[in-house]
Amino acid sequence: MPSFSSPTWITTLLTVVVSSLVTLALLLPFSLGSPKSKASHSRKIIPSPRDTQLPFLSRGQASALPYPPDILPGARDVDSPYGVMRVYEWGPEEGRKVVMVHGDTTPAPLLGPIAKALVERGCRVLLLDLWGRGYSDTPLDVPHDVRLFTMQIFFAIASSRLPWTGATSGGFSIIGFSLGGGISMSFAAHFPYLLNSIILLAPGGILRAMPNEYESIFFRYPSIVPSRYLRKLVGKVLGVDLAGVPHSGTELKRTILSQADAKVPGKSKSMETRALNAPDAVQWQFDNHQGFIHSFISTIQLGPITHQQSDWNKICNIIKGESMGMPGSSLSCKIYNSKILVVFGDSDGVVVGKDVSEDLVQMLGGPEHVEFKTVPGGHGFPLPSSDEVVKHISDFWKLEVVD
Repeated sequence: MPSFSSPTWITTLLTVVVSSLVTLALLLPFSLGSPKSKASHSRKIIPSPRDTQLPFLSRGQASALPYPPDILPGARDVDSPYGVMRVYEWGPEEGRKVVMVHGDTTPAPLLGPIAKALVERGCRVLLLDLWGRGYSDTPLDVPHDVRLFTMQIFFAIASSRLPWTGATSGGFSIIGFSLGGGISMSFAAHFPYLLNSIILLAPGGILRAMPNEYESIFFRYPSIVPSRYLRKLVGKVLGVDLAGVPHSGTELKRTILSQADAKVPGKSKSMETRALNAPDAVQWQFDNHQGFIHSFISTIQLGPITHQQSDWNKICNIIKGESMGMPGSSLSCKIYNSKILVVFGDSDGVVVGKDVSEDLVQMLGGPEHVEFKTVPGGHGFPLPSSDEVVKHISDFWKLEVVD
């Protein structure tokens, strides 16, 4: 038996190590894939109806869809590492810049009437379909959490030919509805210097409880459920038509799409094109966006709907004028020691205004830094009650219609 200090033992050890390294080097290309094959699989996405439906329709057929691709002005498709996303941007180039973020179910045009009214009042608006909704792809290998949606906002503003960040941009304001409210507050918590103002419409983020239908164990562990059954489960939650049988009796369906929310306005004073029919758009999205169910479930699991108190406390400390940690930093932050506007629906059973307002006032150390308003409707109020919402926003920002 050779000594551990003998040259023979050292030579043997080196031979074994070198041989192992050579073997590993030879096996790595097979286990990891060649650079070419790795690059070709770098983006795992499910394409939106932009690629799977629109190419097979005439312009007239596309215009007749529940979500026509030209429903809002300034449409563009933006490529990114996570897929292609739909963005709308229009309005006076020198106007107040406003990013608008929709909720977890209905795509960006739900906020169309509000956006168009803001443009009439001199604003430059930017709306985006969140991942897996509308005409935005679904990234499969990325969790749908606040990090993904925060990056999506950056992709959207970076694709503009106008500056939305930087010293010469003037910053921008943000309006978030439902899930978009949670996204907006988390975005503000990490990038407060970019913002001028925050407005929340029935915001998610600090809900005390998820809607009952969202609490299904199958949503927490979707990998154990056959895809066909998972699709039916999501369909029942959303109240869409499954095999010709509408599940209109579900609690969430009644909350979101019934009463005022299911009444589509005829011709709003601020509309240039026909309004979105929310139930029809949700049905179309469910039927035609092959990645919607994946994005919807991943968002329920990981999105900023509940338990976002850390980010909310962080931005609330800035809004109420507490120290930002660096000398002089508050001077360049326009939302430092400011006020936010929060609007609720008077019959909303998803985002309970009383609960959210109590928790938000506590985070802000009192009511001085927040203004609460209530409008008619359930959780889908931004569409049927758009005129009331616009009035509150206009009063808060001191906007007037521009001739």
